[in-house]
Amino acid sequence: MTPTPKFSVVVPLFRTEKYLGDLLDCFDSQVPDDYALEFIFVDDGSDDASGAMAKSWLDRSAHAGQVIRQDNGGVSRARNTGITAATGDWITFPDSDDLLSDNYFAQAAKTVRGAAGSEAVLLSANVWYYDEATGNRRDQHHLRHKFRDNSATVDLGLRPTFIQTQAASAFFRLDIIREHEVSFVDGLRVAEDAVFSATYLLHAPNSVVAPLKKSIYYYRQRSDATSAANTYKTNPDFYFGRFDRGYLPLLELAQSQGGVPRWLEYLVLYDLGWYLPREMERERKAIHLTDDEKTRAVRLLQDVLHRISEPAVVNYRLTRISGEVRALMLTLGGRPLPDNGMVRVSRNLPGAFEICYLYQGDLPTESVESTGRAVTPVATKTRKLDYLGQDLLHERILRLPALPDISIVLDGKPRPLQYGPYYLGVFEASSAHSQMTAPTKPNLVPMWRQVAIRGAAEVVCYTKAPIRSAPTVVKKGAALRNKRYNAAIQNLARTPRVGGKYTDAWLIMDRVASGHDNGEYLYNYLRAERPKINAWFVIKKDTPEWERLTNLGFRLIAYRSLEHKIALQKASVVASSQLDVEIVTPIPNTLYPRKRRPWRFVYLQHGVLQHELSHWFNSKDIDLLTTASVDEQESIVADDTSYKLTSDSVVLTGFPRHDDIVKKAEGHPYDERSVVLIAPTWRHSLFLPKSSFAARRKLRAPFLQTDYGRNWMGLLRHPELKRLVDEEHAQIIYLPHPNFRGNTADVSYPDYVTVIDGAPDIHELMASARVTVTDYSSIFFDAALAKSRVVYFQFDQDAFLNGSHTYLPGYWDYDEHGFGPVATELSDAARLTTEAYDDKASQWPAIYQDRITRTLPLADGKSAERITQLIENKFRR
Repeated sequence: MTPTPKFSVVVPLFRTEKYLGDLLDCFDSQVPDDYALEFIFVDDGSDDASGAMAKSWLDRSAHAGQVIRQDNGGVSRARNTGITAATGDWITFPDSDDLLSDNYFAQAAKTVRGAAGSEAVLLSANVWYYDEATGNRRDQHHLRHKFRDNSATVDLGLRPTFIQTQAASAFFRLDIIREHEVSFVDGLRVAEDAVFSATYLLHAPNSVVAPLKKSIYYYRQRSDATSAANTYKTNPDFYFGRFDRGYLPLLELAQSQGGVPRWLEYLVLYDLGWYLPREMERERKAIHLTDDEKTRAVRLLQDVLHRISEPAVVNYRLTRISGEVRALMLTLGGRPLPDNGMVRVSRNLPGAFEICYLYQGDLPTESVESTGRAVTPVATKTRKLDYLGQDLLHERILRLPALPDISIVLDGKPRPLQYGPYYLGVFEASSAHSQMTAPTKPNLVPMWRQVAIRGAAEVVCYTKAPIRSAPTVVKKGAALRNKRYNAAIQNLARTPRVGGKYTDAWLIMDRVASGHDNGEYLYNYLRAERPKINAWFVIKKDTPEWERLTNLGFRLIAYRSLEHKIALQKASVVASSQLDVEIVTPIPNTLYPRKRRPWRFVYLQHGVLQHELSHWFNSKDIDLLTTASVDEQESIVADDTSYKLTSDSVVLTGFPRHDDIVKKAEGHPYDERSVVLIAPTWRHSLFLPKSSFAARRKLRAPFLQTDYGRNWMGLLRHPELKRLVDEEHAQIIYLPHPNFRGNTADVSYPDYVTVIDGAPDIHELMASARVTVTDYSSIFFDAALAKSRVVYFQFDQDAFLNGSHTYLPGYWDYDEHGFGPVATELSDAARLTTEAYDDKASQWPAIYQDRITRTLPLADGKSAERITQLIENKFRR
């Protein structure tokens, strides 16, 4: 008779009082069966009531177990304490903020009592996500493929993709742990689960794992982002400990046993597949590390990847890893790049043929030919691949004229061109190591059923009738409806009466629901000076801006209307001052013939670029970018920057808005001005994500509860500004960023402050400003052109300039390049504002005007004209 298995359940506790009750409820709800449980709660010096909660629960439930209290030493030490105290046959380590299915232990016991129990050394539970904010439970874990078949056991030697990254969702045999003294790495706070699980498997007599498909472990995704996974900036183990105390000793252990098994290579690559791409994301990039720390992080990566084989890097398919990251892994591992897959055609449009390739070390000699004749690129660039500052792998970008039969030779070796992303191919085409899942039988659907499904889909297509019991039919019906709708739009666009009026149209935009930006000023120029250009202005209907622009005589198209969708089929240019997804991708690509937009996108920019926005720009398909500053343009197109844009697509033109600002400023002599304009930008970290496409963002907390609200309202209410009003007859005007308008119901303003909540003539406002106070907003460039004195108030400088907003630190330094003084304290901001306003103050330093003149050389009123000529020359059909 199979003995009753006993499970030791070790739960570390540290400041999880808020969540522990849910886990205890899960323990109470477990389906009884032939198994025994003991619960070992390790109170890791927690300063809340979690330890007391666990003790109370043990007393109430009468389960075997104990609460052990110790000084805080981290989750690894707490689990090791639990291992020492455990008495079961198997041990598991659920986290105190996660949840378990009701049959969690019953299914584990059933497996242990069966044939798999005598062979398997590890039981792997099925991990689902639990979204705390919504309560949704989703089977979307990236390793869910492990449970697609009904295998009783899996040998990792044959299926190395069945990796175990969590100790919390696994069961381990306690006798193996004790015999080989396997323990969690004391103090390690990143990858400690994966390292423990792999160390255990290296010591086990085999690598056989039993999948527990029906034992579901719910991993909590906290709504307040306080879990260990979200604290990487304050956790040195994220960049260092996970390697020098985790993976490196683990890989060295494997090498001492005869070699690193493929499943262990895949385990490390699974982690690196998340770790490296973070460097291309603004919110998670390691900009908080010093240069020395980045160098150390890269060296640790090299030490790890030297122990991972080339076939493993190339064949890994558990999660999606880009060809660029795979190439970086090979490079850091000291291996050459393959000859194939490293040269690609990244763009193929009339006048915009672009080749990119990856290379290691020094730039290779390159030769481009067309039909056997040498071709000189229109523009070239070497792009920095800024992964922790590494300089071993680079990308080369070549913009070429539209010619047939393009070929390229690098260092004397012809290299094949491919379309799409970089691709490293397959190293071992028939290797068992590349197996992901067991083969499945083809799903053959009888003809009569196919006809019935198609008929039902036709009904759904025309009636939109929901059929809850037939999701396949509903999906097919919706797809059929979309296909026919798309075809109808394309057909309408081909008709002279409907689509003809939009032939070669220029569709100009600013924001979806507003103008007053470079788009509107360019359109004004076109209708006044170039009426033969088929220009239209696109904006959301039923808004005050629609009415205003209608009264001005604009030819308007309602955003995302049927007319807009037709116009987009025929347009040659879309130009906008914004780069949000609703601007760059106003309709799905499926609406276009061949699923590719026919127009070219011109990004007019909202303001002068000061910061690093390559992560944002590189994700957009920009055909032409206009700039107004010498430094701005150089920061984008220069070699060894992170931008993909090249010198032929980034042009110094000035901004159409600047034409108007300069003109209006001439009508406001400085000595006659009395306005103090306070115009800060917004903060990404203060806002919730968009709830839907093109929706407005909402604040996470009431305005006055934020540092932003307290500081800016403190400046508006400061006695120094009140004195300017009383003694100097100043006008204090507050211009909140559009994202704050309508979001600050908790704010009341002093009666001497004028608040602009609508859509004013910003240029007239700036031209009347004696002083402009802002923080990081590019509005200070406009203010400088309007001859206003500039003061910067940057109370959150460290956070803002280190990734908390929508961009990263770039070329601009406010102390070195700025157009005015910088204040970081409220009292200094008030003092500098009054000094800038007061005629009796010492003369405003001339250095600021010198900087303005050098930085903005094209303030001549001809920016819109230059942009128009540029578009015509580059995109003439």
